[in-house]
Amino acid sequence: MEIISINPNKKFVKLIPETTLDLLNLYRIISTGDVVYSDTSREIKKQRADGKVDSERVRVTIGVELERKSLDPLMKRLHLLGRIVYTSAELDLIGKYHSLSVNVGSELGIRAEKDFSRLESFAEHYRKLVKTKKLLCVLLDDERFTIASLSNSGIEVVHKGRFISQSKDRPGEHVKSIENIYTEITETLERKIEMENPTIIVLGNEIAIENFLKFLRKEREKVFKAIKKVSHVSDGSLAGLQEALRNKLLSDVGGSVKLVKDADIVENFIKFMSKNWMNVAIGFEEVYKAIELAAIKDIIVTEDFIWANIHDERFQQIMDLVDERRIEMYIVLPGTEAGDKIKALGSIVGILKYPTKLNY
Repeated sequence: MEIISINPNKKFVKLIPETTLDLLNLYRIISTGDVVYSDTSREIKKQRADGKVDSERVRVTIGVELERKSLDPLMKRLHLLGRIVYTSAELDLIGKYHSLSVNVGSELGIRAEKDFSRLESFAEHYRKLVKTKKLLCVLLDDERFTIASLSNSGIEVVHKGRFISQSKDRPGEHVKSIENIYTEITETLERKIEMENPTIIVLGNEIAIENFLKFLRKEREKVFKAIKKVSHVSDGSLAGLQEALRNKLLSDVGGSVKLVKDADIVENFIKFMSKNWMNVAIGFEEVYKAIELAAIKDIIVTEDFIWANIHDERFQQIMDLVDERRIEMYIVLPGTEAGDKIKALGSIVGILKYPTKLNY
């Protein structure tokens, strides 16, 4: 979440959600009666003296007093409905109903009418968070390469390709083709360094890494010096990246990136569960039963599960306990190996305060 401004005198916060998880947090923090401001466009018609009508679209800021809020799990967006109480242009809109669709990247202003302290605390929490640098992983093996960017939103494949198979008849052509691919990889890294200044990691088998680093030392020393870590994995595809996450090879250089945190937390949970099966709750029914017994300490849940169950009364009780800081909740990104492992366990699991039998 990017916090643009906080104004306690006006009980006002301006922000931009940067991930779908931010949208879920916004849904929890915005209350009925709050005024939400957003820019939109409106068609304005003006009649000339000769009777003809001109029309043009203009940008206008609209303030909506919130009456109802909802989430769209399919499109991953937030819907806010209410009556218009403010417009930045003289338009006949005051008092009319208007629906705001909030997506990742939407800029919003929020004026809290009831509990500004909660909204302010929410905004200050995000403002204090250190901006996380992206990880840029180069994965190499004998057949393929993948360049993947890791951020708090997940994994993005920046570039990938295959090496040309070696020919016994024309070994010189094979060497030249590899150098061309190394150049291609390096140029991608240079663009990313200039645009985002990420933390660069090289992963792969020993020979593939050695050959690539030898090329960088000779041809692109600046990129070589930008590499923060080199580690061995068995595959040059995303499978190699999942192997690195599973084995905690990125924790020391990318521990603040959510994707890396997710992998660490899930692997720790699975290790704990294998040794302490009476101290865990698996699936929603067991987690909720542990909540009723006041036996739960921590919860791990997939983001998709929250989107699908945010209106469930029992799940709302759990979220209330999280808001009151009586239990801790960690939300895992979907579409990752860590997310898939929690999904296989019912999409929500819990760590108990003491051994408890939850299934009969």
